[in-house]
Amino acid sequence: MKKVALLVSLLQCGLWAAPILVQTDEAGIRHFVEAVQTPEPVKEKIQLQSGWRTFSDEVDAAGVLVDKIVNLGKKFWAVIESGRPVVNVNTQYANALPTGVRASELEGFSQLQFKSFRHQGVNFYGVTVYDVTYTLAHRYGGKYQGQGAYIESATVLPQEVYVAWGYKVNLEVAEVSTVNLGSRENPVASIAMETRFRVQTVLQDFQLNHLHEFRGDRAEISSTEVQ
Repeated sequence: MKKVALLVSLLQCGLWAAPILVQTDEAGIRHFVEAVQTPEPVKEKIQLQSGWRTFSDEVDAAGVLVDKIVNLGKKFWAVIESGRPVVNVNTQYANALPTGVRASELEGFSQLQFKSFRHQGVNFYGVTVYDVTYTLAHRYGGKYQGQGAYIESATVLPQEVYVAWGYKVNLEVAEVSTVNLGSRENPVASIAMETRFRVQTVLQDFQLNHLHEFRGDRAEISSTEVQ
């Protein structure tokens, strides 16, 4: 596998001027990834999707524990299956809330924050065989009775999906975990979300995994390639 040594650090800061070559496989397909700007129409579309206004009615029976962070949303879900966006993907999301509290009971959440990635595959002849753009989105900074920094929702949404005949592209949220990065008196929620981007043909199988961290006290999303 041919990789650029600075890929991890570049993903963490989300800054580079051109696509980064992450692998050239045995069939000669070059796989690229880059962080891209999220277009305003995409932001508006996400903001209008009804799933972002849906709060879970399920709460922990243990009572309210502001320093114990729980996810009342999903722990894994498909984003793209066999080259097509999943139909109900806009209702799939995770959150990081105090135990025993609904998201609707918190206040002070930020506006939606966005971070987008583009994955491309180019063959030996310079022809693009897949071109996929997806967006991470979340709301942070919620407080419960003036305390803490929690995450209302965090998700991955497909934007542009092109896949040539003979190729199969899948993108999934493979795992979600939550933790308190702050103190008992001032909790700071964190969501670690692993995504798996996979391209398959009858001869090749390419997979790129990323770990994305959403924090309750900041807008930035950190992203790191993982094996």
